[in-house]
Amino acid sequence: MKKPIVEMLKRMVDNERVRFHMPGHKGRLGFLPPDVLKYDVTELAGTDNLYMPSGVICQSQKLNAPSYSARSCFYLVNGSSIGVMASLLSVAGPGEKVIFARDFHLSAASGIILSGIKPVFCYPSAKNTYLPGVVSLQDVKKVISENEDAQAVYLTYPNYYGLCPDLNEIAALAHSVGMFVVVDGAHAAAFAYNDMLPAHPGEAGADLWTMSLHKTLHVPGQCSVLCVGEQSGLEDDLVKRNINLLQTTSPSYLLLASIDHALAEMREGGAKLVGDAILLVEEFILRIEMLGGYKCVTADIPKGTGAVDRDITKLVIDVTDRGMTGFLAEQKLRRSGIYVEGADHRNIILLCSFGNTRRDYEQLLTALDEISGTNYHISNEMNTMHFKSREQLQYNMRNIMLRRTVNLPFLKAVGRTAACTVGSYPPGVPYILPGQQIDVETLEHLVRLQNQGYSLFGTDGYTLDVADI
Repeated sequence: MKKPIVEMLKRMVDNERVRFHMPGHKGRLGFLPPDVLKYDVTELAGTDNLYMPSGVICQSQKLNAPSYSARSCFYLVNGSSIGVMASLLSVAGPGEKVIFARDFHLSAASGIILSGIKPVFCYPSAKNTYLPGVVSLQDVKKVISENEDAQAVYLTYPNYYGLCPDLNEIAALAHSVGMFVVVDGAHAAAFAYNDMLPAHPGEAGADLWTMSLHKTLHVPGQCSVLCVGEQSGLEDDLVKRNINLLQTTSPSYLLLASIDHALAEMREGGAKLVGDAILLVEEFILRIEMLGGYKCVTADIPKGTGAVDRDITKLVIDVTDRGMTGFLAEQKLRRSGIYVEGADHRNIILLCSFGNTRRDYEQLLTALDEISGTNYHISNEMNTMHFKSREQLQYNMRNIMLRRTVNLPFLKAVGRTAACTVGSYPPGVPYILPGQQIDVETLEHLVRLQNQGYSLFGTDGYTLDVADI
């Protein structure tokens, strides 16, 4: 099993005697055990350089690109957010259009601000569903026909709930009119290793895609990759240059070695690891539903969401028939020592991987059997996703973020121009963007979300930043 970065670090640790270089712990002192800190080095002769790799880092990236049907694979140690931002910087310049499926993550809004591009929004037409829907081929086709001068189409694949838009067909359509396809594939890192999961972004035709390895593989937080498609017309040097604008110049070799090790593990045995994990999830979907009062909504593709596939390892459990919200269920499970990925007004969201054991699922099953609520009226619920009908940005997002701002209470902010990105977790989608006029309906929706238990970002729940214009 080839692991160039790991092997280099082992050689270094075996041969070294004294360190007069960064980091300051010198491989001996700190929060982490000395055996771990020994591998935390810096750019030295033989360790290569992430900013311009030509040695072991370069070798490792080249080893793993084919697994993702990628021409190039760039390691990221600051998470997927910088991969998303670097991708947007690579496909369009200031004032140029990019079509965005409107269910994008906060990081895409940051990419729009940094690049100065002009976003054109494509809204999911999904109806009659309590899950966040995804854009359909027809949704994208309509927006492309109205914006033939756009440089790229941007998609989230899969979304936070594991639902996948029709990336194959959307990519084919975009390429037919000369547009690039950029994908936030943060949750798609395992897709390349087992056919029981949806097609991975490279196989489905993406030009650029970012994957958070830490969400589903054996790596610590912040370990991600940005891939360039085999047939993409984008230049690797351009993508790398934009990554270097954003990524730290002092990368953690612990994270780099973790990426190297995890991807070697997946090359050698990923199909079985992922396959076994899927079989466990499928088994326990049946056993959870047999408890009564639970419905695992990813057992089939939920109708009305616009999705053509789903990631079954994103286990979404509807708990409302137990008389409680997802938030209450999450709290009750936490008291039993079980921590889930997220919760909303009716579901708990579990991110399952081959890191979970049968014992984990048995403990989950026991805890679910023991919990229930008292009374929860489904008729009082709402769809989490909320966008102002065909929202228009009054001002360029980048220009607004460079202006002076004032912080105002919600009611006084109505009618003003937002200078912040505001939304909720889950699913991490912004409902207010910089340059957007603030309206009462959106603020009321945010208040309802907060009252139901959602966490808001970009606001304290009472005030927000507006442009001083």
